Amino acid sequence: MTTASQMTDLEDPREPTPRPRTRRPRLVAVAALLAVLSLLAACSAGAGNSGGTGNNTGGSGQQTLTVGLGAAPANLDFTQTAGAAIPQALMYNVYEGLVKLDEHADVKPLLATSWKISDGGTKYDFTLRSGVKFSNGDPFNADVVKFSLDRVPDWKANTPTYLSAIRSVSVVSPTEVMINLKQPDNNLLFWLAGPLGAMFSPNAVDDLATTAIGTGPYLLDRYNRGESLILKRNDNYWGTEAQLATATLRYYNDANAPVNALRSGDLDVVYQTQAADQVKQFQADDQYNVQIGATTGITVMSMNNARPPFNDRRVRLAIIYGVDRDAINTTATNGYGKVLGGPVAPTDPWYVDLSKKYPYDPQKAKQLLAEAGKSKLTVDFTVPSLPYAQTIAQVVKSDLAKIGVTANLQTQEFPAVWLDKTFTQHDYDLTVINHVEARNVFNYADPSYYWSYRNKAVQKQLTDAVAAPSQQAFVAGMKTAVNGIVDDAAADWLYNAPNIVIAKKSVAGVNADDTGVSLDLTKASNPK
Repeated sequence: MTTASQMTDLEDPREPTPRPRTRRPRLVAVAALLAVLSLLAACSAGAGNSGGTGNNTGGSGQQTLTVGLGAAPANLDFTQTAGAAIPQALMYNVYEGLVKLDEHADVKPLLATSWKISDGGTKYDFTLRSGVKFSNGDPFNADVVKFSLDRVPDWKANTPTYLSAIRSVSVVSPTEVMINLKQPDNNLLFWLAGPLGAMFSPNAVDDLATTAIGTGPYLLDRYNRGESLILKRNDNYWGTEAQLATATLRYYNDANAPVNALRSGDLDVVYQTQAADQVKQFQADDQYNVQIGATTGITVMSMNNARPPFNDRRVRLAIIYGVDRDAINTTATNGYGKVLGGPVAPTDPWYVDLSKKYPYDPQKAKQLLAEAGKSKLTVDFTVPSLPYAQTIAQVVKSDLAKIGVTANLQTQEFPAVWLDKTFTQHDYDLTVINHVEARNVFNYADPSYYWSYRNKAVQKQLTDAVAAPSQQAFVAGMKTAVNGIVDDAAADWLYNAPNIVIAKKSVAGVNADDTGVSLDLTKASNPK
């Protein structure tokens, strides 16, 4: 549940971004999907390099980079703790997987140099990169792959069920591993490119909350909880050496604090800035570069489908009609976001513009509430302590008052309190968060997820789509399932968050298009 604005959090706004009782929100892009499906259909093999070349052609100087972000990690263990901020900092930088998403969200080789997919789509044969070591000196090999993937069912975060199609992992040789599936899974490579695919040394998993031992181009120097996380270059990295000697991630709860720090010289970059109203000022200043990138983030106002009054579709629908999404997008993102109406980001191949399906109509909302016998209604609205969420809550409270609904705002500290009370315990009526993780739509097949949505027909449609034999069938099946979810008015999907990145002119290699997995600093530089 990111955030990012990642929602970073679950949001993220990367927000972070949240998860199910024990999982966490993340996403995908068209290019990535096309790549995956193409590989599946052709039973072809991947090839090439994405993480490194084996030639240390990167920098060996003392460049540093300080990045301002929103929500901070609760700890460093993304196997047990929800929140997009953890993988945002550690994936690709410290931890690596067999594959990764590049800046275009295409699936690329990383610790695997290539792979072959069987004709039936149930066997993935990976060839592994040799000579790779973890930062503690332990070797990376096929046994490590089996160890890491065999542990996934025990994860409590990041939706381990996304890899439930895996039947077994077989070690063929030290540099070859076979993943055997129960049934075809069009999403497998995509999920392996995210935190679920992270490789762990068997000797370094006892204290993942405070330590991070990976094969990546950076080492974890230290984490000052809630304040900053410092990475330093891994001088023994197997691939292209990072150009940054150190990268410092600083976390802010206030939207204006990071841009003020950028102006004062304390930061080099503000990533996923929530101070959208200041974009034009920075664009007019030749000391800075401003990028407005795409994200997979969906800012959603969730209604607890298992609890009255939101177990009544008429009430949920009334809330959707009664809240002005255009006004929220304008207020929260200064119009840089894209108004939604369904649980799909525009980058997904099954996206359909549903923003007009339930237009803002206060009178229609009142009518629905009257039909439900709820003309006067009071609900608790738990709001994470994130700038965009606080802004949205004020607009929603005002809109709901116009249709006879009193929203009692309850601010919850993010990530700890919100993730515990609202996300994990499901103790809420109404809430809002930016899910930054890709393809979060699949959690509508999970009744235990925090929004408590239960529809067996939709569950089957999503399951069938994932196992579809072709891209066309996959996309068609996804559209059918999404229409069912929207017809049920399962939530109010507000907007697709932009990724606004403001940086000093000297900074390069910080991609503005956010795939919802990581703030990938492997190509970042800052020669001041």
